[in-house]
Amino acid sequence: MDASELPEAQLIRSGRMVAIGRLTPALIHELNNSLLVLLGTADLELAMLPPGSKERERMETVRDAGGEIRDAVSQLATFTRAPLEGEHKLSLVEVGRSVADLTRRLRMQRDIGFEDSYCEDDLNVEGNEAQLAQALLHMLTNAFQASGGGSTVTLELKREGGNAVALVRDSGAGVADDRVEQIFELFETTRLDQQGSGLGLAAARAIARRHGGELELRPVPSGALFALRLPLAD
Repeated sequence: MDASELPEAQLIRSGRMVAIGRLTPALIHELNNSLLVLLGTADLELAMLPPGSKERERMETVRDAGGEIRDAVSQLATFTRAPLEGEHKLSLVEVGRSVADLTRRLRMQRDIGFEDSYCEDDLNVEGNEAQLAQALLHMLTNAFQASGGGSTVTLELKREGGNAVALVRDSGAGVADDRVEQIFELFETTRLDQQGSGLGLAAARAIARRHGGELELRPVPSGALFALRLPLAD
């Protein structure tokens, strides 16, 4: 499909995502500068406040909150700066843990739970770390958007024969049988009211196939279960 044939709203959303991607490094730089001032000021104040005082407790809360933000920004910076080209042997478990940690720090939906589990195997694959992290983030974002308040999104990494598999499950409405393939198409989304771009699952499947694997929707009694399957490295 030619770009001129795409719905205007979808073009605007995709263009906005490109703009955000370009602005993110500058935003991270500014956040780090502000955090440096905040944390430095908090440390100076703490040095002058008596132990056990209410003032010290409040300032320690400020310092700890600033530290959490700093760690989240650091993880986001690592993700955005990772090269999108070049492949090497890496642990899909380590990528999954990193993405899960970032998911918790960003708190995609505060009223939706998140659980992750991993097998003892490192699940080594040949791939690009940034691209695989991107695929997992797309899957998790889709799951959070599909889920309702009070439900739980899960991430599980396991071995299935000669494959490493990342399973993301949500408790949403699920996907109708006649729409299974459509949801992987570029710009296909059922969440325009939630600012869904329709890019995530298509991009995640493209990444999976580029790595010799596949992204598939597996049948479950309720909700949706997406499986990212990659061949294990020799």
